[in-house]
Amino acid sequence: MTLPASSGSNTHIKHYKPYFTPAEVERLSAKQRGKLSVSREERGRQQACGFIDAVGVRCGFPRRTIATAQTLYMRFHLFFPYKDFNYVEVSLTALYVSSKLHDTLKKPRDIILSSFPIRFPHLIRKGTIDPATAEANGLERERKQVLSIERLVLETMGFKFSVEVGLSGVVKIGKRLGLGRDLCESAWRGAVDCYRTQASLSYPPHIIALGSIYTASLLMLETTKFEPALSSKGAEEKPPAQIAHLLSTSGDWEKEYSATVGSVDDIAHALIDLYTIILSTPSEGQPNIHTPSPVSPKEPLPTSSQTTSTSTTSPTAFRLPSFWSSQTLTELKIHLRDRRPGKVATIGWASAGEESHQVSEDEAAEGMGKNDATVRFVWDR
Repeated sequence: MTLPASSGSNTHIKHYKPYFTPAEVERLSAKQRGKLSVSREERGRQQACGFIDAVGVRCGFPRRTIATAQTLYMRFHLFFPYKDFNYVEVSLTALYVSSKLHDTLKKPRDIILSSFPIRFPHLIRKGTIDPATAEANGLERERKQVLSIERLVLETMGFKFSVEVGLSGVVKIGKRLGLGRDLCESAWRGAVDCYRTQASLSYPPHIIALGSIYTASLLMLETTKFEPALSSKGAEEKPPAQIAHLLSTSGDWEKEYSATVGSVDDIAHALIDLYTIILSTPSEGQPNIHTPSPVSPKEPLPTSSQTTSTSTTSPTAFRLPSFWSSQTLTELKIHLRDRRPGKVATIGWASAGEESHQVSEDEAAEGMGKNDATVRFVWDR
């Protein structure tokens, strides 16, 4: 949101907005998309998120750093057109800024070098790339470009340096809900994948955690239509069917977790859409979308043979059971819509009954990335 300044026609005051409604995200994305189709934009987004994931793991970054970098990339392109920037440079910048935010700092040079084996595998000699070879392939030029884009990334986040991700919340909420170990791990992996969607632009971490638990419960049932499960009193671990029924029905849990059935359902739809897109996209020629990488630096990096064998079967952190295909996922999505007929996308971060200020496209991007005006960034406590 931009408010008129008290003095100076070239001065803008911008209030930092941590989350945008889904409608605002769509309007801002449509403006920056330009002549790109929605499907090509989504493919480009997944290519960038896959690239950030692969480079982040090679750098040894924890998942919170990688997830924030993916969110920063998507937030960046709410304000700046895709056609004006190379996705590699923006992705590397997002990783660099995220490493600062989470105190997992690495120099731009180190991050760029970590990306070279992914981008230029033919330059690898004895498992590494010689620095002289990297310099000849534009290492210093890319370093300067990353530093120049850094200011633009910081502008899109209003220079607010406190961030949260919903990964640790999955474990905490899972324990309170009585999730089993397998379901909790699957939900955590689902939350990792959720940061490859635009849901992180509209929903706070605890909503993403709940939505990931709900989605994991649905997918572990391996059915396109789930029925209400009877509560198992006294049981230490609740089965997926019971968790799915709980989070799909209004109840006391909404007040306890400051969430709604609608917002949790929106996260499920975002994840199902992601898995449908990835399963229906051929892996040939899309190495960055389907790059299989460890979920944590403790897991070994895949070999070239593993990459060939797993690139089409496990391109996401959540390991989809073989039952799920693009067709069955679509059937599940239809079933979920039928359970909530007439419901539209919720406004995400705003509380029930609260009206969100609708940001116009020109108002949101006014003054961004320009030196001919003074922009003051303000955020509420």
